[in-house]
Amino acid sequence: MLAAAVETILEEGFYRASSNRIAQRAGVTWGVIQYHFGTREQLLLAVAHNGAEDLLNRLRTARIHGETIEERLESLADVIWAHYRRPQFLAYVQVLLNLSKDPRTSADTVESLAESERVVGGLWQDLIDQVIPAEQQRPRLGTVIFELIRGLAIGQSLMEALPYSTPRRADDETRHALVQALALYVNR
Repeated sequence: MLAAAVETILEEGFYRASSNRIAQRAGVTWGVIQYHFGTREQLLLAVAHNGAEDLLNRLRTARIHGETIEERLESLADVIWAHYRRPQFLAYVQVLLNLSKDPRTSADTVESLAESERVVGGLWQDLIDQVIPAEQQRPRLGTVIFELIRGLAIGQSLMEALPYSTPRRADDETRHALVQALALYVNR
């Protein structure tokens, strides 16, 4: 049912992903979804939780590889790309943006986001420790690296979703240029 909700959002948009369309795609009746989730909003909140859990699992199980800082940063970018460049991420964003404004779900959505960000911060630091030796780390460097890599991944996902998207090769070149620049900064 969660996958059906994500697919419906991706194909039809958040507002057109009605309860009945989601149920139809899942091959169940709306009553079945109501039994498990109660409301469309609660189903979509479960979609958001599922997206957050996906990111947390990826960060928990990630292993950074490479001999040089640049190779390890590239490995780190692979971890970020594995979540933020998936089409499902765009559905999660639509759900989060809309549920955070809905009076029925905004408190749960905001609380869930805040908790995920706290956990992500700790897991991210564990990955940064695998990338950059302790003596080369500076205050907030890990956060800056995360925000830059994540920002590029999200930006590329959004641009790719538009009808006039750029070729994937240009995206890869931009990513590589960012990794090179970060490696130069860390190594200086």
